[in-house]
Amino acid sequence: MENRILPTEINAFLAARVLGQQELLRRISVSLYKHIHGLPAPNVLLIGNSGTGKTTLMQAVAAFYEAHPELDRFRLMLIINANTLSPEIEGEDRTTRLFKKLEARARVTFGGAMTAAQLKDYLENATVCVDEVDKISARVSGKPNVEGITTQYALLTLLEGEEFLYRATVLEDGQEITREIPLETGKLLFICGGAFEELYDQVYNCIVNRRDDRRLKEVSEVERRPDGTMNVRTVTRFRLREYLRLADMFAFGMMPQFIARFGAVAMLEELGREELRQILIGSPNSPLRLCLEYFRHMGIRLLVTDQAITAIADAAAKNTRIGARALREIFNGLIAPYEYDPYGSPRYAETDKGPTLTIDLEAVMEYQGQTAS
Repeated sequence: MENRILPTEINAFLAARVLGQQELLRRISVSLYKHIHGLPAPNVLLIGNSGTGKTTLMQAVAAFYEAHPELDRFRLMLIINANTLSPEIEGEDRTTRLFKKLEARARVTFGGAMTAAQLKDYLENATVCVDEVDKISARVSGKPNVEGITTQYALLTLLEGEEFLYRATVLEDGQEITREIPLETGKLLFICGGAFEELYDQVYNCIVNRRDDRRLKEVSEVERRPDGTMNVRTVTRFRLREYLRLADMFAFGMMPQFIARFGAVAMLEELGREELRQILIGSPNSPLRLCLEYFRHMGIRLLVTDQAITAIADAAAKNTRIGARALREIFNGLIAPYEYDPYGSPRYAETDKGPTLTIDLEAVMEYQGQTAS
């Protein structure tokens, strides 16, 4: 590749689509650089609460390939749920099933008919994103999970890199024939992710019950009161990224051999107020943007004040276990009665800019008071 796309350029592309997660994006950028330049690329395991951006990151990687025509041979990308690899279908092992999904995606992406060499090149250089990988834990509710163990072993074989004979229908001398194609699975790039929700409670209980040498740290927080004065308080805050050890992953039910095949195990950061504000304002799928279109369709201009947006983001930031999804829950709950009958709301008014519905800080505070009671 004559014009090399540097890790910094990959990072800039991803960062424009994924808010926050700076350390993680740098790691992903290095993995992608190595992958597209034929270097051994470290597979990445993502650990993060629901709503912290795992799926968004996977979509951003797909967009990166799409935006660079010179990366056409790397453009094959599959996003699957880990549970789709289990249980086994009679006569079809998990590895074959994964490559069947990749082949189907390749034929949609690049066209139905291709030679063995073309299909081999696309399959070997694919990126596979496995979501909800925590659901293939070797233990569920303290009991052995045979399906999870088997699926981990199946993925382990691919992560280790092996030559796999894959049977497919390809073009040869203008005719379709079925033949076995030797694939080097070590060229695949795997990005796996999961919420690992029980891991949070597992590690927290381990610390508070003093089962090892880890202890919760006290930090000082400065709070500004409404009258402008400052209040400094000492709090104990638990963030998994600050306490997680590999041994915790093994105790959760992920096999040491499986974890060892990831060059990077990365924790997604909990989204703060500013990141959530930006998601609410700028994300294409933001509930605010969807509502703007809804009211525009009704001939109404929706105005959400900056103070209201900040208050919504602040409330969502307190729901660290569901991240950006808290924005949708809070905003949709707030706006629901106005969507039903905007004209009957005291916040609706005829202005020089046309019919306008204004959601201000008072509206947010009223909603929060109702949900708290």
